Amino acid sequence: QTYICGDANADETVNVSDAVAIINFVFAGAGAPDPIESGDTNCDNSVNVSDAVMIINYVFIGGNTPCDPNGDSSPDC
Repeated sequence: QTYICGDANADETVNVSDAVAIINFVFAGAGAPDPIESGDTNCDNSVNVSDAVMIINYVFIGGNTPCDPNGDSSPDC
């Protein structure tokens, strides 16, 4: 299945609503990202609050692109 890494709500863009979707999944029992890999932005094989933080850093302060936690401009997962 094709997906955009970080696009946890499947609206074809990575923004703060994806971080909210991950937080809702982790803390409020909302549905998982589909596919689950789209929510694993830091490539640690788990969807958790650190993935939401990575998206927030990317959106608001120019942090590393989702799925590129080491910042080398090459996707790591």
